[in-house]
Amino acid sequence: MPENAAPDLPGRRLAAARTARGLTITEIALRLKFAPRQIEALEADRYDALAGPAFVRGMIRAYAKLVGEDADALIAALRASPLTVAGPTVTGPRAIGVAIPRQPRRGSMVYVVLSVFVVIAVAGVLGEWLLRPVVPPKSAATRLALPPQPMREAVTPPPASAGAEPATVQSLPVVGSGTVESVVSAQRIELDFDRESWVEIRDAEGRIVFSQLNRPGTRREVEGVGPFSIVIGNARGVKLRYNDSDVDLMPYTRTDVARLTLK
Repeated sequence: MPENAAPDLPGRRLAAARTARGLTITEIALRLKFAPRQIEALEADRYDALAGPAFVRGMIRAYAKLVGEDADALIAALRASPLTVAGPTVTGPRAIGVAIPRQPRRGSMVYVVLSVFVVIAVAGVLGEWLLRPVVPPKSAATRLALPPQPMREAVTPPPASAGAEPATVQSLPVVGSGTVESVVSAQRIELDFDRESWVEIRDAEGRIVFSQLNRPGTRREVEGVGPFSIVIGNARGVKLRYNDSDVDLMPYTRTDVARLTLK
């Protein structure tokens, strides 16, 4: 306790009351749930060692209640005391100056340029992918695989009407996929349907020029410049003519699907 402290300071009065009741600093600390060093600082009126004015007043009130002293009188004595009840010193963060270069570094500019090139390259790849034309898949009917067949002899169809150019039908060997094709010469295709049949006709570039399901009793005509690739489903119920000449579909039919090429 400072030598110039007045005898009626709160700390000294609380220490005298504790001694009169035969209590130790440790017992007071346990009952008030404070550390013994805090009780020692309060009894010595060393308020600068405690956590601020509000904390000191709270300790005085609790201590006074425990030893039977008048808390209000002790608080009044605290306010009249020449000692300063100081709280903990709060120091703000010290400003730290960071030098910012006014001109960009050469490495930063190189990074920016490389990033721009990468973005342009990625955009070009995405654009090419998005603008790439979509090629429609070939019809499932054109992919129908047939078992290998032996080579057939040349077949000559019945003679055409007067003035019509005779046509020949020549069987080709089985291709790798197992399909049977024949090559004929024609400019006009005529189809008569006795049974329901699906027909697909493609031109020389592989484009579909005729593709639909045909009902019994109907007739279809397709004209143009060949060659034409033809697939006929349910071929036993279809009659095919080209340039007014009948074509027998049976030699080119497998599992009731005929495949041939007209030139």
